[in-house]
Amino acid sequence: MGFEGMLSVLIIFFLIYIFFAIFHKHRSIIVWVGVFLFLILKKLYIKDILNFVDWNIIFIFSSFIIITEFMIEDKIASSIAEKITDRTSSLISSLLILSATSGIISTFLENVATVLILAPIALEISRKAKVSCIPYIMGIILMSNLEGTATLIGDPPSMILAGYMKLTFFDFFILDGKLSLFFIVQAGALSGLGTLYFIFRRIYYGRKIDKVREEKIKSKRSVLAFIFAILWLILSSFNKRLFGYAAGTGSLIISLILLLSSKKDSLKVLKRFDYDTVLILMGIFIIINVVNNSGVVQLIANFIETYLKGNVFMIFLTLIFISVFFSAFIDNVPFVTAIIPVGMKIAEGLNINQYLLTFGIIIGATVGGNITPIGASANIVGYGIIKREGEDFTFGQFVKIGFLFTFFATLFSSILLWFIWR
Repeated sequence: MGFEGMLSVLIIFFLIYIFFAIFHKHRSIIVWVGVFLFLILKKLYIKDILNFVDWNIIFIFSSFIIITEFMIEDKIASSIAEKITDRTSSLISSLLILSATSGIISTFLENVATVLILAPIALEISRKAKVSCIPYIMGIILMSNLEGTATLIGDPPSMILAGYMKLTFFDFFILDGKLSLFFIVQAGALSGLGTLYFIFRRIYYGRKIDKVREEKIKSKRSVLAFIFAILWLILSSFNKRLFGYAAGTGSLIISLILLLSSKKDSLKVLKRFDYDTVLILMGIFIIINVVNNSGVVQLIANFIETYLKGNVFMIFLTLIFISVFFSAFIDNVPFVTAIIPVGMKIAEGLNINQYLLTFGIIIGATVGGNITPIGASANIVGYGIIKREGEDFTFGQFVKIGFLFTFFATLFSSILLWFIWR
């Protein structure tokens, strides 16, 4: 593709990026308008659309949306959270446990859903203890965003990474005989919990709480479906060729069986199904291929590599810094889509491990969203809950807490990443 072709692809991509950030509620429409523009300009052909979409990832994502929605409907997640919280009697330990629980749930459940599940528990604890709900809601938000990237099914950026690099579910735990993204993220999680303790210890230390009200579990069918789906992903991960098509198909079959188990609950689940994100992911996979085929990525990679004179450590830090900075203000899905192939091309040019740079990008992009109230969807929801409770919590106060958490979580994750994958 010539210079004019690359320029037109770049212009359309940046327009998608800008409108994606401004018109947050219409993201799927914006992505598919971009796909349509590529078709009109003949940068994309209809026959390529189905081939460019990673259907395996789409099926995995869709099936786990269905399963986790049933877990919400069956009161499984909230019941687990309450049981964990009730094991402590002090405010500071309940804050740390609830925050850690948020992280655990976010490894398999969408971040906004995690916040909505745990927020009522946080509000009840704060009301009973007559303290501010800000520390609890902030802990839930920050840990959910961080841990969402730890597994393939946790967050869209992880799925985009898996699509780019052909990673299986098991690859997020152990890859090429080394500790992978899940364990690297845990270093950030531990430092993040330490940061929360440091910030809020004076407010909560030594104070006691009463037990929260207990949610009764309606059914355990969703737990069985979840276990079977995870086991299937693990088993299919041992064969990458099998994972490439069977993982998603098997997961989808399990979720469809669950849907057929109850007509009444199935209608509720289908109404809440995240159609928007599924359409976004499909469009993103198409855009990824168009941008990659244009040669734009190679051009940007060459520029960064030349400007930093091939210094691997400086390139590593620069990509993480850029990822953190941009994700603090804009949605990380289009950013990750644009920057991961740049990291891959730079690694290829320098003959270094691609996972070093791409994992750094993913960590920076997901944790960076914690800095501002507009950096991630979970932040917007959580910030709204705090405001509805009548709390005096400014944009600047959010940034102060979010920045400290992000700084230490990124620092410790990056150090571990460097020593494992350099």
